[in-house]
Amino acid sequence: MFAVWHGWSQSGYAPVPELVRALSVFGAQATAQGDAASGWCTAPPAAIHSEAGWTVAFHGWIDNPQQIGSDHSLPAARLYALALARWGEEADQYLIGNYCSVALGPDGALRLARSPWNAPPLHYARNGERAVASPLLRALFAAGVPKQLDYDRLADELAFDFHSEDGSSWYRDLNTVPLGAVVTLRPGAQVTRHWYDPAIVPLIRHADERDYVAQACHLLDEAADKALVGAGKPAIALSGGLDSPLVAEALLRCLPEDRQLEAITFIPDPDWDGEVPPGIMGNELDLVERIAAMHPRLSLHVADPADGGFDRHARDMFRAMDSFGLGLANVGMYHGVYARARALGCDTIFNADLGNQSFSDDGRWAYVEYAKKGQWGQLAKLLRNRPGDARPLWRKVLALSVLPLLPAGARNALRGMVHPARRDMTALLSPLSPAALASQRETARLRGSGSAWDDYTHARSRREAARYDHESADRHASNITLAFEQIYGLRIRDVTAYRPLIEFCLGLPTCQFAWDGEERRLARRMAQGRMPEPQRLETRHGFHNIDMHTRIGRRREELAAYCAVMREHPYLSRLIDIERIEQLLANWPEKSGLDIEQDWPRIMAIPRAVLAAQFIAHVEGRNDL
Repeated sequence: MFAVWHGWSQSGYAPVPELVRALSVFGAQATAQGDAASGWCTAPPAAIHSEAGWTVAFHGWIDNPQQIGSDHSLPAARLYALALARWGEEADQYLIGNYCSVALGPDGALRLARSPWNAPPLHYARNGERAVASPLLRALFAAGVPKQLDYDRLADELAFDFHSEDGSSWYRDLNTVPLGAVVTLRPGAQVTRHWYDPAIVPLIRHADERDYVAQACHLLDEAADKALVGAGKPAIALSGGLDSPLVAEALLRCLPEDRQLEAITFIPDPDWDGEVPPGIMGNELDLVERIAAMHPRLSLHVADPADGGFDRHARDMFRAMDSFGLGLANVGMYHGVYARARALGCDTIFNADLGNQSFSDDGRWAYVEYAKKGQWGQLAKLLRNRPGDARPLWRKVLALSVLPLLPAGARNALRGMVHPARRDMTALLSPLSPAALASQRETARLRGSGSAWDDYTHARSRREAARYDHESADRHASNITLAFEQIYGLRIRDVTAYRPLIEFCLGLPTCQFAWDGEERRLARRMAQGRMPEPQRLETRHGFHNIDMHTRIGRRREELAAYCAVMREHPYLSRLIDIERIEQLLANWPEKSGLDIEQDWPRIMAIPRAVLAAQFIAHVEGRNDL
């Protein structure tokens, strides 16, 4: 991690001891250098470097040092400084990697940047005298930036209105750098340049279909090889799907033949009843064990299922990240995975989080594309084989191919006629009170944003899917990942977040992902001979919180008591529909399920209401919530 302060006036501002303490939380060893005009504080693995008039603070990695005429022997901060010296403002377009950076240039401007698709967070504050920037919000507060929570931003999140691309923060007068963007700060001026557009990539066309698979496999191997640089004892978070097993197999081929790879999976709560809706996988352990049996160099471990639940170690997470995010309710089980990795002595743990946005994409924009092109035979095959969807073909055509092409008002009206209880999906799934939701919607209308559930539909084109995926990657994952890294002392790296691999997949024709009734077609062909055949052809998908009904159900009394405490809070009592949360807890279904109208409100609204309250308690320094 790093923190940078820069003054445009001689104000005597030099928060060195405060920043060192902020970066040293969770055992990091921070150092600082600088004066009242400019200063730099770092804790490993971040570093600073000065070269050719640029001073750079850098956190992350660069995968293509050869582009700068170097290799991995040079520190990443120096590589970035060399890139700035060579290409100036365009430097990030030439670099492949996962990083955030702050650079002080020869003209005295402060340049803040994040790589596309996957990068550590980067927060900043500025006024007419100085600027402060860091991946850690607590560093900004330590430097004297007021810690004033933007309660409206919390309401936006609970309404599924993310608008992350605008650089808004959880706190007033703070901002964040978006993915694939550069923010330049000068006295009295701030310019944000979104240089990356995921929808503008070269089209890839081959005469032989086998060439698509061969190139995808080559790029995945290349991504694995790059990821292993600097990893002393790596592990992988392994599931029973397609993505992480393919990544694990690529990592094994890049490791020396006498090396094993630690593989860690998680399982549902032991009290889970085993009920699984159509099209869903529950406990994936048997699938993971088959992968390990096929690849004996995978050393398989099962995380402790007690390390789960929507608010597992939530207070530690808030202390590490100082921010909120709906996704926090979905990651409790990873505490067990990372704790096991640390116990095994691992320094790096890999995942395949962007697999579904790259080689393992299901290609569901094909529902509209094939209809528009008149490829009715291919459309019929896809819709007939759609996993877990028992509707007649004509209904699937109307819902998935015709409805998305209608105006938004017509779409919503028709959905409400067919599913009256789903007429307002945001109100159904959000914990916000009716008054809070109405106020949020008016604010969103004036801003030009809206809830992701107000008009939910599959993407209508490849370009739309690419832009949606990139925006989704910039919501809360980076803050959550950085929090996990601090708590467990691990480097967490997504092997599939390798830009050449992602952009290759973005340039492919739709038929490579969805054709002849088969979704995720590219990944399935890549998996031939690399995964057990039944698993390669498996059409069900995993549901990481399949045991949410069990975990919440046994805590109903505790959570009901928590609602009573929330009611006494002057803001939460207005923000959250506490009476509805209490009713959802009191009228608890006997069996678990994933019914949209009955189960989704319970597994989505209840955890997020509780976590929002715990986040406010963290910010306000309260112990009663």
